[in-house]
Amino acid sequence: MKTITKLVFGLPIYYISIIFPKKKNLSVIGSSLGKHFADNSKYYYIKHYDNEDNDVNLVWISKNKVVVNVLKQKGYLAEYLYSIKGVYSTLRASKAYLSHQLDDIDGALIGGSEIIQLWHGMPLRKIGYGGDWKNDTLSGQIKLFISKWLPYAYYMKCDVLWAPCKSAKDNYKIPFSKSFRNNNIEDKIILSQQPRTFCFNDSFKFKKNFFPEMDMLLKLNENYKNIISWLPTQRKQFNKTIIDVIKDSGLDLYIMNQFCKKNESLFVIKAHFLDFNLLSSITKGFENILIYPESDPYPLLKYTNVLVTDYSSVFFDFLMINRPIVFMCHDLLEYSKKVEFYYDFENLKIGPICSSWDEVYNCIGDVMSNNDVYSEKRKEKLIDLEYALNYKG
Repeated sequence: MKTITKLVFGLPIYYISIIFPKKKNLSVIGSSLGKHFADNSKYYYIKHYDNEDNDVNLVWISKNKVVVNVLKQKGYLAEYLYSIKGVYSTLRASKAYLSHQLDDIDGALIGGSEIIQLWHGMPLRKIGYGGDWKNDTLSGQIKLFISKWLPYAYYMKCDVLWAPCKSAKDNYKIPFSKSFRNNNIEDKIILSQQPRTFCFNDSFKFKKNFFPEMDMLLKLNENYKNIISWLPTQRKQFNKTIIDVIKDSGLDLYIMNQFCKKNESLFVIKAHFLDFNLLSSITKGFENILIYPESDPYPLLKYTNVLVTDYSSVFFDFLMINRPIVFMCHDLLEYSKKVEFYYDFENLKIGPICSSWDEVYNCIGDVMSNNDVYSEKRKEKLIDLEYALNYKG
């Protein structure tokens, strides 16, 4: 029903957007389906306003009034999408920047703008056309029709796509092949450093007006020898939440808490933003376990000593600071049967692949004993991937 409503009511708005006069020096930007100030869009926005010579007004558009009010109180340009100013700014913008999909703002309202997709990571699993969907099913044929004739409703629609390295650019060509207005795919995908990885640079300043969590992170960094961050991927293909992952993987929070106490460490759980509100009740009473309260995990990663993840693309970014990565993949066989990978996951060899939390404890223990056997392999993989460290902003 939601899709039908979007198609019917979006069509006239889309054509209005196409003919609506654009301001060359006005752009809009959004992220995380309009819910959060996060991901590549956030860091692009910060970088934009760090440049004093920039004459383009970049307006953050959000469906979250709290995000809008916080940015406005700090003196930055932001508008609530479902307001007269929000709609007008979006219609007038010559460019629109996204990090997830058209619903970061609104596909119909930005239909006449140049859409720059910053994307939200270098994927391990296959995405988009050929991954999330194929045209050999009825639903695939419907998506194909929408992508061609009703592009304002096709979630991956864009005009320009950023890729963090040559490997990612090659991988993007098929999944984004239905996203562009024409078939010049090679020219539409540009190599650029992902804005969210700026914070890994020593020169990056975590300004408290954008990063109020820094006081908390600095305190945690002082109080614990190690910060162990767990960032599992969302499993929407299996209709599972983060709670299901905890249960299925056999994570005993009491044992984890005792392990961290013994090693003067903190276990931080950072769930996918769509699972954001499901965790707080189950970790009460565990003083060495923290549910990360912010939507943006990158300041946390800056202070993370060991990353525990599975199929999340975050590990590609974490390679840039060459710290230990432990893969906790209790469901690798099940996951790999349903999801195709771009890379030979089991042969990446940048960290141990564990099937149980007992194995994870042993691997983390090795790292804490200065036995990081994958350090050189991570360096080699980083070089092999040839990350773009130039910035196209």
